[in-house]
Amino acid sequence: HSFPTRRSSDLPEPTPLHRAIKVYKTSILVFKDRDRYVTGEHRFRGGYNKSSNRAMVKVWAEKEMRNLRRLFAAGIPCPEPIYLRLHVLAMEFLGDKKGWAAPRLRDAEMHGTADEVDERWRVLYLELVGLMAKMYQVCKLVHADLSEYNVLYHNSRLYIIDVSQSVEHDHPRSLEFLDRKSKRLNSSH
Repeated sequence: HSFPTRRSSDLPEPTPLHRAIKVYKTSILVFKDRDRYVTGEHRFRGGYNKSSNRAMVKVWAEKEMRNLRRLFAAGIPCPEPIYLRLHVLAMEFLGDKKGWAAPRLRDAEMHGTADEVDERWRVLYLELVGLMAKMYQVCKLVHADLSEYNVLYHNSRLYIIDVSQSVEHDHPRSLEFLDRKSKRLNSSH
């Protein structure tokens, strides 16, 4: 028997499914004060192995996954967390169909007249302030390292990324982190 076959030219072009993969390496631990973002959080009350770089990297990846889940559940724009295995996190890719990543807010380009660009930046500033408030009020989190480098600009919206340094609102240093980030945000606006 013969079966009719379709020519490849008759088939629609498949849409690629892009994912972002974040691999936590022990080399990130060169930044030695990472402990201050974990110590004092009730989620890590049981402790973790500070003497093992591998264990610390695993804790860091788990912290990012948990924080992303909370933001995503609250409707805060962020990459959807998909899967975590040891120190490898798979999440939604934010970018175009060709696989180019969305720019960091620092690198985002606005187009239009000077007044239109100024207004767009003003609106984005207010959007970011609103996201910070929602993170604090709904998710009970403070992004301890929020900057124009940890926010993506995708489809005319802001997306919060790199949330492993986010801490619980009742963390001993949360208000210090919030105050520092608020001042930095205000000075850059």
